[in-house]
Amino acid sequence: MNCMKCGREIEAGQVFCGECLAEMEKYPVKPGIAIQLPKPREIPIYKKAMPRRRAATPEEQIKRLRRVIRILAALLLLCCILIGLMVYPTVSTLLAESKPKPGQNYSSVTDSTAESNLTETAS
Repeated sequence: MNCMKCGREIEAGQVFCGECLAEMEKYPVKPGIAIQLPKPREIPIYKKAMPRRRAATPEEQIKRLRRVIRILAALLLLCCILIGLMVYPTVSTLLAESKPKPGQNYSSVTDSTAESNLTETAS
């Protein structure tokens, strides 16, 4: 026979195992209160065993690792391309701002010899 709470194997004539009884004694029920016990069910104690995978041969392990390496290499390449696409506009904008536009940012520096040559040629 099985315990009605946890399903463990118990002696004939008992309803609950010792552990379940000890736990239920912590929460006593007042006399006169109707308690409905669940119907006993036939629960197998064992669990279904998962089918074991056979040990992979070294050749199978190498094939699996090569496949993983190919996938990781493709992901790394994809990440590098995406980073390049995100960085390129920023770098090109910064480089374009550092170059002076034609006709701007030129200072007028006069040299005394160049100024005297201009006055002589004008006269």
